[in-house]
Amino acid sequence: MVPTFLDYIKKFLKVYEKVICFGLVLFITPGFYIFELTIVRPSVVKIYKLSFYEEVFHIICSTFCFINVVGNMILSIFTDTSLKTWIPEGDTYCELCQIKRPAKAWHCKACNACILRRDHHCFFFSRCIGLYNQRYYVAYLGYIFISMVYSTYYNYLYVAAKFQDHGFALSAFRIINPLLRFMIPEPMGMNDLCVLLIFLNVGLIIWSGSLFWFHMGNVLRGVTAHEYRNSGPIDKSMWKINLSNVFGVKWYWALIWPFAESPLP
Repeated sequence: MVPTFLDYIKKFLKVYEKVICFGLVLFITPGFYIFELTIVRPSVVKIYKLSFYEEVFHIICSTFCFINVVGNMILSIFTDTSLKTWIPEGDTYCELCQIKRPAKAWHCKACNACILRRDHHCFFFSRCIGLYNQRYYVAYLGYIFISMVYSTYYNYLYVAAKFQDHGFALSAFRIINPLLRFMIPEPMGMNDLCVLLIFLNVGLIIWSGSLFWFHMGNVLRGVTAHEYRNSGPIDKSMWKINLSNVFGVKWYWALIWPFAESPLP
């Protein structure tokens, strides 16, 4: 069978998905942490004259967030949640995999496998989120949100120190409204690029916060992303059980540390 143009597009998207995944793990996340710790931190400490204890506290918080982000990210990617064997008491039959599968198991075309309690296919991780790795995915979103809020505060202090008077506000307005670039003769420079990075940080806060709010809400409701539209409000009497079904019986440790042992009930 001769491959069609659509087949080539699908192959390209698969390769692109893998490149994004490995770039996120190997370069973007570690690079961001190194930049914050080696460039932003020393400048903020020097400019604002932070004490030794404040500096140590900042390093500990940054490292804790970094370990949780990277740990949950890697475990999300490398934890296999696909269905391998025939389930005799399965609810439905998959024609593609030729196996019986339990409730909430769905076939993913991208992974070419049936996924246990499939939530969705994550493009950035190049992996389906399901029964065994949903814990890490949701925790990853939460710690990305916390990390971005934390780093944006220090990035603002770092960038604001580079401006005098109303320079920061003027640069921000020039980025928001491109017409001001033609009205203000001063050329845009490195400081404007730093302000643009602040805006990107804020965008990541909104993006990660929205995703965490959505997926954590689904966890507390006990539903997957497929069932979200038909779900009702959160039942407060069931939230601990629903948390345990995703984060395991020791969910309170799983929320704090990605490597904590917390078996599913």
